[in-house]
Amino acid sequence: VQKQIGSKFRYCISFITRKELFSKMARGSDDYFQQNKESLRVLFRPSKRRFLPYPSVFAIRTILGKSDVARKSDSGLTEEKEAEASFKAVLDAPSKATLKSGIKVRHRKRRIQFFDLEQFDQHEDRPQKEYTELLKGIREGTINKPEPLAWAAWLLKSHGLPAYTDECEQLVRGLDAAYRYGFSLTKMANNESYDFKAHASDWGDTLQLFYLCDESMHFLTLDKDFRNRTKGSPQRERVLLYPEFLRSIVNG
Repeated sequence: VQKQIGSKFRYCISFITRKELFSKMARGSDDYFQQNKESLRVLFRPSKRRFLPYPSVFAIRTILGKSDVARKSDSGLTEEKEAEASFKAVLDAPSKATLKSGIKVRHRKRRIQFFDLEQFDQHEDRPQKEYTELLKGIREGTINKPEPLAWAAWLLKSHGLPAYTDECEQLVRGLDAAYRYGFSLTKMANNESYDFKAHASDWGDTLQLFYLCDESMHFLTLDKDFRNRTKGSPQRERVLLYPEFLRSIVNG
């Protein structure tokens, strides 16, 4: 599978996938630290890998051409470089405590890198919790379902950008699959049987689809919900289900 991906696609690691794996390690016991790194090793294995920035950053850069948009960071690195550096640091660290106190940087023994998995988890889990509260508010009738332009305006404002109508319209078109997926969640949240805790990862699933704003981007997944919740979107055909992908390899 990796050979086929490498010959036909450029392999990318999304922020959300990295976030979910890091969060698992942050919440897990140090006794299983090395064991839990196996998923990271699999993810990192393909050559010429590319780390993607935060989904909304990627979308604004791609759709609106605002290449200087980025999340705030004290590292002095680009989001992509910072993502790769932290990933390598986690792979190299013998324990969470050692990682937090500082480890030597690969091939640059005089440099020390620090990375706190628990702090990362707490910081990056905050938007997920806020999204859960949003869905609860929609169920309770205290918050209105987001209209497309208002949703796009919120994205721009979250990065300190003015919400011009034409740019909001461009974002709505470029993020069609993500908006459809998110809107389907607001409808599901109205059902009293919808368990917000059990569906906490739905926030990240919505953001994964932001990357489809790049027409060359394809998303390989085992989760059929990405297809089921994006019906009618022209971007839906670039969501590749893993079993189908395997059959296409076998059948040539």
